[in-house]
Amino acid sequence: MSPVGRSSPHAKPTSRRLSGTECRSWLGERSRGRLGHQTGRGPRAVVVSYAVTDDQVVFRLPEYNQICQYAPGREITLNVTSVCANTRTEVVVTGIGFVADHQADLFGSVELVEEWPPDLSTHLICLDLAVVEGTQRVRSSDAG
Repeated sequence: MSPVGRSSPHAKPTSRRLSGTECRSWLGERSRGRLGHQTGRGPRAVVVSYAVTDDQVVFRLPEYNQICQYAPGREITLNVTSVCANTRTEVVVTGIGFVADHQADLFGSVELVEEWPPDLSTHLICLDLAVVEGTQRVRSSDAG
C-alpha cells in the first residue's frame, strides 16, 4: 500500500502533436538524430547528422548504407531526443524519404557537420518538411 500524500517514483508522460512550425524549429536547433526505416529484415536505425533547408531535412549518407536502398519513397522516422534537467523531452518526426534529384545543387547549399572522403559515393536523403509530423512527449514527476 502506498502512503497517502507521497508522489509516485514513476513519471507520467504527457504527449501533444507539434505544428509544422514547431517541428521545423525543433529540428533546426539540433543537428543529430536517429533515422529509422523498414528493411526486408525488419526495422533498422542509424545515427545521422542532418541539415534543415527551407523545405527539407537533408541527410548525406554513403551509397552502401541500407537507408539509401530502402528509404526512397517509403516512410522514414527521424527521432531527435533532448534531455533537460529533470524533464525528458522526446520529439519524433516522421515523413516520406526520397533521394534528391537535384543533389548537386543541395551539396553546396546545406551545411552538414560530417566530412566524407572525396572518392566515396554518397546520396542525399531528404524528408519533405511539408508532410512532416511531430509528437512531443514530456516526462515530468507526479505532484502529490
